[in-house]
Amino acid sequence: MSNVINEANWKFHWRLTESAGIMIFLADFKGRRVLWEGSLPYVTVDHQHETMEVADDGAETHGPWWVPLGTRTLQGPVRVQTFRGGVELSAAFQAGPYQYTQLWRFHDDGRICPWLTIYGPGIHDQHTYHPHWRFDFDLDGARDDGFERFEDRRWQRVETEGWFPYSGEADPHGNVWRQVDFDSGAAINIRPHSWDDAELFAIRYHDGEWAPFSPRSAAGSSTFPAAYVGDEALDGDDVTLWYVAHVHFDQSFPYTAGPWVKVEGLG
Repeated sequence: MSNVINEANWKFHWRLTESAGIMIFLADFKGRRVLWEGSLPYVTVDHQHETMEVADDGAETHGPWWVPLGTRTLQGPVRVQTFRGGVELSAAFQAGPYQYTQLWRFHDDGRICPWLTIYGPGIHDQHTYHPHWRFDFDLDGARDDGFERFEDRRWQRVETEGWFPYSGEADPHGNVWRQVDFDSGAAINIRPHSWDDAELFAIRYHDGEWAPFSPRSAAGSSTFPAAYVGDEALDGDDVTLWYVAHVHFDQSFPYTAGPWVKVEGLG
């Protein structure tokens, strides 16, 4: 199977990683660069109770636990299939008692759906999933980008790195965050799933800050991507975005987490 897909106004490369699921790289929409690299570095799981019995106080948290989604946990082949108006890559993973299907859907109108279907079942019902996506969007090149969030009923420029949780406020299309290219005016709009309890980290790109192989660099240290956040300026530079969802298991599972991403202004 070729690792280059040319369908639905998109051309992109993909590969199966050791620990970050299906990675997409060098993705162009209508012949113009949109995404340098996107991946799912890890899914951590917190268990709120140690046994099947519900504790009286419920205060003790167990985790986060982490098992890589990649070549060693893959169940069957990576599948590529077309649908009306787009193309989809999917892969099933099983890591202990946890089952997932990773999806990358590319639509001919400029939408990207990097999603993860979570099946559970886990050790018991009292647990929460935290999938982490990492996106290095390069709209017409790596530089001359800005990051904005929708707040106080308007789009506002964010000048420095930071953590930006979803507050419930969004533009009329449901978008909460966006990355803008100064030269072309093109934008990447990001809309969270309503039940993701999502947050976004905007970080200035540095060599070496690619998708890490574990959620933290050492025991007791800050987890990624929070460990990357400083006070560096974002305007006019190469920006990396991390989308993190927090999904509590319940009996309505399976649940599909992840953002809707929409490219605008590339013609």
